Amino acid sequence: MLAPDGGMFTSGGLSAKVIADTTAATHELLNAAKGGGFKISEEGVKPMRDALTAVRTKLESLTEVSFVLAQAPQLGDHPYGHTVAAHDQKGASEDANSAGRVLEELRNMVLEADEALARAAGVYQENEGHAVDAMKGF
Repeated sequence: MLAPDGGMFTSGGLSAKVIADTTAATHELLNAAKGGGFKISEEGVKPMRDALTAVRTKLESLTEVSFVLAQAPQLGDHPYGHTVAAHDQKGASEDANSAGRVLEELRNMVLEADEALARAAGVYQENEGHAVDAMKGF
């Protein structure tokens, strides 16, 4: 999934299927952590949670870009231009593999993975206030 330059988001390999498969694995990890079947030390989980924070930061910047992609391009004031603009807008924001949908699924997966790691390390708190604070940075 990594591009030659190491950028996960520039590889073009992210699709609804890849995200769905990874999300399913993340659900299993979270369920195992909730059930006590997956444990790790705080020190051991720190590099992974730091990496997830870096991914969240990258996703934030990409979400801003995907907002622009979701806008219909200005291709002239003729029927063909309107048709192509509508098609482009749908592909960028409504299709299952659209940038917006894939980024949203990635965001949810990253948050769930972070919760699983936090639970496994015993640092997760069910307090809603902590969840709100964690989401403020996203």
